[in-house]
Amino acid sequence: MRKYLLLLLMSTLFMAPAAYAHTMDKSTLFTDVPETTSTIKDIMVLHSIGLLGYNGKDMALNPTDNLSRKDFASWVGGFFGLEGATVDELAQAAQKEEYISSLEGDLTYKEINTALFHHKLEVENPDATMTKEEYITFLTEHLDVDMGGHTLLQMGGFAEGPTGTIEDVVTGDETGIIINGKTYMLSGHPRIFAESTDAKSWVGQQLERSIFTTAGDHHHGHDGDQEEGHGDHAEGHGDSHEHEASASDEATLQYVQISTAQVAKEDAKEVQSSNATTKEQQTAATDDTTSNTVWMIAILIVLAAIFALVFVKRKK
Repeated sequence: MRKYLLLLLMSTLFMAPAAYAHTMDKSTLFTDVPETTSTIKDIMVLHSIGLLGYNGKDMALNPTDNLSRKDFASWVGGFFGLEGATVDELAQAAQKEEYISSLEGDLTYKEINTALFHHKLEVENPDATMTKEEYITFLTEHLDVDMGGHTLLQMGGFAEGPTGTIEDVVTGDETGIIINGKTYMLSGHPRIFAESTDAKSWVGQQLERSIFTTAGDHHHGHDGDQEEGHGDHAEGHGDSHEHEASASDEATLQYVQISTAQVAKEDAKEVQSSNATTKEQQTAATDDTTSNTVWMIAILIVLAAIFALVFVKRKK
């Protein structure tokens, strides 16, 4: 009996939809980052591509702390798919590939410019250190900078995805969205910025922004597990660090951002519709009450007339 129950439990686990296994939304990023944080979208984008690390919901970002070289190096290691499964291993791999020269102390703008932007940026204070908040702002501002034919997103094996009205969704073992008649599947580890992670609720809403993982989802490590690398790492920082997708890799959506304005608009419509319905019901109820009152008065008048007539006849 115990053996039978164990087999049943294992089969149930295997049958569970894989698409939702590592889905994260704005409430499950970091313990100290509220959903109402002004930079929540920026944090989610950088988190989705690995430039804030890959973590579980039980970890803190500590945004006001200075960003250490070691933490940054580990994020870079994950972003470029270097070998390693822990912060130490990824940081050492990034140092070995000369993305950064030291793992001691705090990161400077000059070192970010070297590791991620091939010295293409002009920074005012290159030797200044930064908090994690400042790092998030800096990367967000320069995420789409053209560095001779490629951007930072492209260097990590990502690209901007589709936008527009979501006509329908695909659900089941895998999740997909349909825009302009074309289906786009979500990766196994998507980051979702929406009021709900239930894909069915997205139908009719606006996909405001999305990010593809162009090299296949397995190239990007998640939740502390660094898997197969993005591809061969180009030697030296003067070369492009782009990673080629194999012919068998299928682009999937790593980041999905549903327009909050659209959600608010739909909510407003529902409220207006509800208010209109309530007013109609109140008006109908008032009309019914008025009509009933008129009838009651008419009946009372008729009864009074009958009683008066009977009373007069009896007197005669």
